[in-house]
Amino acid sequence: MLSVGPGSACDVCLEPFGPDVKAPCSIQCGHVFCVTCLHQMVQSSCPLCRNHFDQRTVVKLHVDMDTVVSTCPTSAQQEARRLQEAIANVANEGTTEARLRQLIADATEFLATQPRDMACLPCASTLNFSDLRVTHRMIAYLCEVKSRQRIQRGELDEHKLQITQLNKEKEELAHEKEELLRSIEVAASIRRDEKETALAVELSLRDHCARAHAAYGTMVE
Repeated sequence: MLSVGPGSACDVCLEPFGPDVKAPCSIQCGHVFCVTCLHQMVQSSCPLCRNHFDQRTVVKLHVDMDTVVSTCPTSAQQEARRLQEAIANVANEGTTEARLRQLIADATEFLATQPRDMACLPCASTLNFSDLRVTHRMIAYLCEVKSRQRIQRGELDEHKLQITQLNKEKEELAHEKEELLRSIEVAASIRRDEKETALAVELSLRDHCARAHAAYGTMVE
């Protein structure tokens, strides 16, 4: 028969397991919750790993009150419960990235002091903190994903700003090009007018010279 030590608590309500409504129950993924919290899970999905489970396969566990030993480090259990509750508050209420990273660092530091293999201890089921380790990994991963997304959004905004600036410069260059073409057309028109004027003056002078020459010839005769 599976048993749970009296120091264990439900990971949802964080209250110690006990008889009746607080009796521990195991679901298909292996996580354990009290009867009350299981009945409130409308979607029948594990709050820790989100795996679906069938209410008909729930196994009620036995709380073995005779397995308590005085050497169990209750302070470690209290710290684990505090961290688990703090992580749950983050999921429900949110927090700043700085506080979240501090919480992850606190959990990392705490778990580093707790050996993973504690099968030799009588209270090993309450001291390996496997649920806290899973929750810690999940929230650390989500924090890194959010951080990368924030960086990528910043890079995207920077790219958008650069594109806007380049489009503005493109419009300015197009406007300068139009002004330059207009200036070239005006200069060409002026040169044509000047050429036509010079040609007209030249023709006028030639005509005048021709008349003067004709008049001089008449006078000589």
